[in-house]
Amino acid sequence: MRRLTPVLLLAILAACSSGLPEAPRNLRLGYDGKGTLSLQVPQGTVWELGAGKLKVEPARGIGPAVINFRAEPGQAPTGAQGNFTLPWMGDLQGNLTITWPLVRVEGRVVERTPSGTGFQFPAVPLDRNDGYEPAQKTGRVLVRYRNPAAAPQNSFVAGSRTLRLLETSDVKGLLARLRNDPNVIWAEPDGIVYALGEPADEFYPLQWHLRRTGARWAHLGSYTRDITVAVIDTGVRFDHPDLAGRLWGPADGAFDFVDSDNDPTDPGDLRHPKSGSHGTHVTGIIAARTGVNTLPPGCYDKDKKPVCSKTGVVGLAWPASVKVMPLRVLDKNGRGTFSAVSAAIRYAAGIPIEWGGKKLTNPHPARIINLSLGTTIINNSMCAAVTDAAAAGVQVVAAAGNAGGTLYYFPASCKNAISVAAVDNYPGDPKPTWYSQHNDRITLSAPGGDVHQDADEDGYPDGILSTTWNFKEGLPNFAFYMGTSQASPQVAAALALLLAQDPNRSAKEARDLLVSSASDLGPDGYDEYYGYGILNMPGALGLKLPPGPYRVRFEGPIERWARADVNGNFWLYLPSGNYEVSACRDDSANLFCDRGEPRTPRTPYRVEARPRVRLPLLTIP
Repeated sequence: MRRLTPVLLLAILAACSSGLPEAPRNLRLGYDGKGTLSLQVPQGTVWELGAGKLKVEPARGIGPAVINFRAEPGQAPTGAQGNFTLPWMGDLQGNLTITWPLVRVEGRVVERTPSGTGFQFPAVPLDRNDGYEPAQKTGRVLVRYRNPAAAPQNSFVAGSRTLRLLETSDVKGLLARLRNDPNVIWAEPDGIVYALGEPADEFYPLQWHLRRTGARWAHLGSYTRDITVAVIDTGVRFDHPDLAGRLWGPADGAFDFVDSDNDPTDPGDLRHPKSGSHGTHVTGIIAARTGVNTLPPGCYDKDKKPVCSKTGVVGLAWPASVKVMPLRVLDKNGRGTFSAVSAAIRYAAGIPIEWGGKKLTNPHPARIINLSLGTTIINNSMCAAVTDAAAAGVQVVAAAGNAGGTLYYFPASCKNAISVAAVDNYPGDPKPTWYSQHNDRITLSAPGGDVHQDADEDGYPDGILSTTWNFKEGLPNFAFYMGTSQASPQVAAALALLLAQDPNRSAKEARDLLVSSASDLGPDGYDEYYGYGILNMPGALGLKLPPGPYRVRFEGPIERWARADVNGNFWLYLPSGNYEVSACRDDSANLFCDRGEPRTPRTPYRVEARPRVRLPLLTIP
């Protein structure tokens, strides 16, 4: 018999003397996220499962036990299954790996044609910016022949004798025949293209708020009137190249109510010296220009290479002739007085005032006033100024506040003001941000973002990107901010576009258009988180958009969205349970269903606990 070495013998004896039972290593939950583990251990065995994302009952004990596990729906993975690891402690060692499989849900969306005799499919976005592939059928085929003599005699010459346009009622059949014809070099359907008018500015792809509000399509509108928007804030950096030509300057009525002079240049931001200027950020959200900028000398290194962006960002109102009137009421700490704000509101509206011993009248009265500032102290002065501005035909827009509660902030909560709440970039329906006020004074909501969470695949935060200033180096730059301060100027810019679109439209009529076209989120109708809904620019401007992709929404234990392919097919993974299912054609390409977009009604459906289920056909009327 072979002898054991002393070291191996000691190891075996130590293991036997420890008496530690084997800990379970794996557990598979059901499709609903629930599971049970029968723990078979000797009496007196002390055990505990470490903290994790699952609900565990009991989480500790002595001796045999039946342990129940439950995963919360919000922890459901996006793929086919998720894994959780919980450490054993006490007399049990090692880890317990828990697998949660989900149900693969498949289906198809179709859309009835106006005649009701067939179906049509919309184009599908090609890239992350949701550009559209023109795919509408025209009943025509383009053909390149090797020799003009091979072309049909009565065919239309499309630019050259070898390129012909053929009319047909059977595009698919004609293409099949042509591609087998040795006289044909190539053949393809004649499609439809659309004007490509979106900006090409460097940081435009990071401005997700322009897609979520549908403002990316504003270039499809026509704007004939010049509009002034007053931004009452910390002042502005007039030398920011992305704001060139979009500001009224000191000689044009801009004013500083802090130092009582006509130069509201932002002197600095003590809170954010390297990416500051709250007023410049708000101004850029409204009116930053598109195209190549003329950079100041400091924006070039010793090799004359630019260190600043040549194109930067774009403001929501970029397609129209919109200028900002900067009025400074906040100091370097971001603080101002009721009296200064009240005076600035009246001055912005074109009402003659007296300030600092000077009689002042604005030579370029604003039609819209933005106030990304506020206080919870109820005061008559600012609300009276808002009322006076409304009487002068001027609409005041203000940030609802960032305390995350129900308190009223003023001037947002003043009568005649539009109070704007903030939403995030949640996939599907945007959600109220954790910081945004919610109360019965909220009028509308717009993207405010969150710079601390939800960074995208490129590592950029979900804040609102706009123009700022580096006071340390004296250079223009750009930064992500978050807040109702960033949501408010989007509504102000939207009003400016509506006024620029129709010279006969009043500020109140523009407000009513934004309210009636807003996409209703949350509970049906008005609510205290979204107000009348999130900004919907295509609906407000009455824009005709190319057909967008189908999106399918599941509301139940969790909320998930799926996007259909060009044939209307979709799939996703869900926990089993009861859901309400709906689908829409997302023409605005903002990742959810807007007011006015064709959609199906919500239909209840049970996702059974099995590996794969298929939904009945979803038909959009």
